[in-house]
Amino acid sequence: MSRSILYAAIIVALLTAVAVSYWYLQPEPATPVKTEQNLTKQPPPATKKSASQESTTVEPAVAPKTVAASSSCTADPSWFPHSQTQRTNDAAFVSSSNCVFHQWAWQNFLWLTQEVNGQPRFLSFTSPESLLGMDAEGLMPRTLKSDAATPFDEFLQAGTDGIFVGHNNRAVYYSQYLDDTFVTFIEKNNLTDPAALRSLVTSDPTTEFPIIGTAGAMELKASWLIVEPGFDTTGMFTTQTQIAQLKNGSSGIVIDPSSTETVTVALVGFHIAGIVEGHPEMIWATFEHKNNAPNVPPGLGLEEPVSDQDFTFYTANTTLADCNINYASSDQIKLDESQQTLTPITQACRQYQFGNQPGVNSSNDQHIDSLNASVQAALDEDDVWKNYHEVGAIWMNKIDGLQPGMSFANDDDLTGSVSLSNSTIETFTQVASTENNCFRCHNTLQQLPQQPNLEPLPASNLNISHALMNIYFWSQSNAQSTNQPSGE
Repeated sequence: MSRSILYAAIIVALLTAVAVSYWYLQPEPATPVKTEQNLTKQPPPATKKSASQESTTVEPAVAPKTVAASSSCTADPSWFPHSQTQRTNDAAFVSSSNCVFHQWAWQNFLWLTQEVNGQPRFLSFTSPESLLGMDAEGLMPRTLKSDAATPFDEFLQAGTDGIFVGHNNRAVYYSQYLDDTFVTFIEKNNLTDPAALRSLVTSDPTTEFPIIGTAGAMELKASWLIVEPGFDTTGMFTTQTQIAQLKNGSSGIVIDPSSTETVTVALVGFHIAGIVEGHPEMIWATFEHKNNAPNVPPGLGLEEPVSDQDFTFYTANTTLADCNINYASSDQIKLDESQQTLTPITQACRQYQFGNQPGVNSSNDQHIDSLNASVQAALDEDDVWKNYHEVGAIWMNKIDGLQPGMSFANDDDLTGSVSLSNSTIETFTQVASTENNCFRCHNTLQQLPQQPNLEPLPASNLNISHALMNIYFWSQSNAQSTNQPSGE
């Protein structure tokens, strides 16, 4: 063999060895992971219509734009000015990223708080009790019940029977509202008749709340602080209303619907729950006023102060151990009936800033933070709603995944802000694993009454709504009162 041929053979062998080594040392390609952010309907499957949904023409979408999971989450310029924000097109909703769920929440918050005839739009919505012909005698303190059954009992409250006491020693009050789609569904199916609702869910427990045209069924809940003379309400929405007063009953502090007073109240918390395409469980979002309470720093010890600043419901340097205590559960809370004041006050702290424990769903939290800043930068300086922010939102991680009999006892089917609480509405349940997000209580299990002689409601998809559950049990209670013999 000539020397040139030998050299050529050696070079070829060396090149081959280098190529093999390079191939061997390359990392294996990552296996794609299927996440909720990538769950889109391509193409959309046929969806089951609710009992009241009719064929209607879907209007052009006014829906959140698709945003890549890695990008920032910002407000759509079409939302502004605030006076021109349109409601979301719920029929055109596409679950392309967690950002679009928060955009849905913010867009609807802006639409609901638009001034219409001198007041925010949501204040013109229907209350659940009005569907039964009841006279709502004012806002109701959370979970307080009178000695006898009344139209104002709330049978299925989320969490404990706690009384949230403001730093003016007055109870924080609550109100509920239903949009036209929700009301139409109730009225068309005669669901204020408990027998009709039982029949509907027995015959088809998969019946869902509808989207009619572009508007999905929506229910709202607001929390209100009574404003005393001298309290600075700068940057807060305030209004006048009637409230039912409190009294000391045989079973503790209860509401007295026969005794009311007119007060000024400031909005401090706001829940929005609504149906969108692919999510019959509703998106559950919550907003708060920026000065309500401090966020608990991760890893803070119980004996350490949460903040050195005062908030509406927190006194500077209060320790974590003294936050979110439900004094009603230990009978420590006292009412002065003549002054309508309660002691002790509640020190509120927000356990998780955006509804997630540290390290959980980080992109979700980043998107909420980014979107809050984007919306607030776009609102006019004198717009009072600039002082409210989204805490978080939670929904199912499966498209059309809702089924009768779901308990949501863990987070396997959930995503978004999976430890979501509003510091003024779920104050006392923020760290209770059985009650630490909306779906722990809003589920599709059979619903049992909290009053004797009422019929339970079989498991169904409609049981996700406590507004509907209240109507179901209220209507039975009212019928019993009407049929009760005189003198008994």
